[in-house]
Amino acid sequence: MNTKKLLISITFLSVLVLPMALVVQAKPLSGAIFTTTVDGSIVNENVHYEAKEDVYLDGGPGPNAPSTAAGLPEGDYYFQVTDPSGKDLLSTDHISCRMIHVNEYGVIDFAYPGINYEYQNGKDSGWIEVECQHNTGIDVDHEELGAITVQLFPYDDTPNPGGVYKVWITPVEEYAPINVFDPTGDKRQDVNNEGYAAGNFHGFIPAHSKTDNYKVKKHGKPYVPPMITVLKFHDKNINGIQDVDEETIEGWLVEVTDTLGVTNTVYTTALVDAPEPGTYIFVEDTPTATLQTVSTLDGIIVSQYPLADPTVLVPVIGESEETHEVVYGNVGLGSITATKIYDRNGNGVVDPDEPSISGWKMELTGMTVTGITVGPIVQMTDIDGSTTFSNLLPGTYTVAELIPENGGWISTGSTSYTVTIESSLIGSTVYGSEFEKFFTNYCVGSANFDTKGYWHNKNGLQELTDDDRDYVNTLAPYAMPSNYFSYGDEPFDGFFSDNTPVIAAYNNDDYSMIWGSGTWQAEVSHFLVDANAGGDPREQLAQQLLAFIFNTQHRLDNPAATILLPDGNWVSAQSVIDSAINAWITPDYADDHYWEPILDQLNNNDAVNFIHFYACVVMY
Repeated sequence: MNTKKLLISITFLSVLVLPMALVVQAKPLSGAIFTTTVDGSIVNENVHYEAKEDVYLDGGPGPNAPSTAAGLPEGDYYFQVTDPSGKDLLSTDHISCRMIHVNEYGVIDFAYPGINYEYQNGKDSGWIEVECQHNTGIDVDHEELGAITVQLFPYDDTPNPGGVYKVWITPVEEYAPINVFDPTGDKRQDVNNEGYAAGNFHGFIPAHSKTDNYKVKKHGKPYVPPMITVLKFHDKNINGIQDVDEETIEGWLVEVTDTLGVTNTVYTTALVDAPEPGTYIFVEDTPTATLQTVSTLDGIIVSQYPLADPTVLVPVIGESEETHEVVYGNVGLGSITATKIYDRNGNGVVDPDEPSISGWKMELTGMTVTGITVGPIVQMTDIDGSTTFSNLLPGTYTVAELIPENGGWISTGSTSYTVTIESSLIGSTVYGSEFEKFFTNYCVGSANFDTKGYWHNKNGLQELTDDDRDYVNTLAPYAMPSNYFSYGDEPFDGFFSDNTPVIAAYNNDDYSMIWGSGTWQAEVSHFLVDANAGGDPREQLAQQLLAFIFNTQHRLDNPAATILLPDGNWVSAQSVIDSAINAWITPDYADDHYWEPILDQLNNNDAVNFIHFYACVVMY
């Protein structure tokens, strides 16, 4: 016996001995099944076949559908054919003959061989085993996934007057037969007589099954089974009516539960046959950022915004040519994201190195296309500096920042934006407009800069650190010895180039010692008050620049903060340093005299306005 046949035997034995009480209940089966011809082609929109032998089972993504659509869970399944009510089992072979496999892509890829039984009369009368296996075809739509079709025949004629049949599938582990065929029993048994009870259709439980109805031409009095059409339209103006400029939406998911309790998936626009009298339940999908605006049944409003309900109950009488139409309207919901940026250079532009601000209040107001006033709605920006006003109906909205009353906050861009949200349709998806608006602000502080004389004395030198020394020693005016410094030579290390220690620094007023000999602090002190005996204009520039650097290091919250120059322009302190160094390097006398007085003014200013490099605390 080959492996697959062995698997059938084991599966069959498990069916014989598994008590119904031990059947594990699983969640509702996902995916979809449908019937086709042998090559996977749909016969027509009414699924009307010429003969019973023409009908093949297909599963997973339908014709022309992407391979990811409606795939069944991987595993083994049984199938059966019944009348539309599910009470009359029409399949004539044993359940083991009707076992298929669904692969990882959600399509049928194998039909297992099984064991059927025939009764033999005579001396050795009794049931004999007959190998069975349903015919298969290649599903041309998804051949690359290994998809096949499986012939449903053999099965009896349906008693339904419209020639309607119902095909079922259920996972093998969910199969729960009421009656089990006994191959040692008498000939009055029916090989496929699994039995019917309320909620159990010959071992197939609706909650764990998928079904599909199809028709085969039938002679006799014409009977056209009831049909339900499900449609959807893009209700852009939310008025519950499909206006001339509003598109029909195809391919939107709708779940349909039939009179047996089996739930199947259809896609708008679709025709759903309803061969059995009773109530059919339609529930449309409600994707995120969409809103149902209306549902109608046969032209009568069932529900409407703002109380629209995705569920529509369709009562079917069962008359020939009975038709019903379910229509849904939907609209896309938009969003506005407000993002607060700390504009640390004050240029009104969102630069890459500028951080966001959390805890900032943003306010939304507006009016929908239906004339409903929205807001004011106030939300705070999150840790990423953003807050999103979502699920907004089409309409016109204004988002504005609420500036804290304290903290010295100044806006550098627009404080409000007005946008129009519209609903759009792409394929089967509706979208609302999405906007992101940036608000730029900074907060101002005042710094008490000190003169080069302060940084020369003990109080100033005590503030300095080794990091200050190491930094300035990398800059051009201080990295190499200059010809104008008589009490030392750069870089600042406390020694002359010949390793002679720099003398101690003293206060000119009382001759008290400022810092001891052989120290870099003494050398800095000497440098800042060195007399310009040589007349080199670069010395005064280098002195003022050194004091300015110490001010930026110790008076601002970051040396890269933006400061207000005497001429009223905002520039980064670092750019001032860079420009002064460049002036020192070049031999142009005018450059030296341009920057030296600016630095002098700043160093003598005890209230230098600057933009904090780091955002101030937001307080309301």
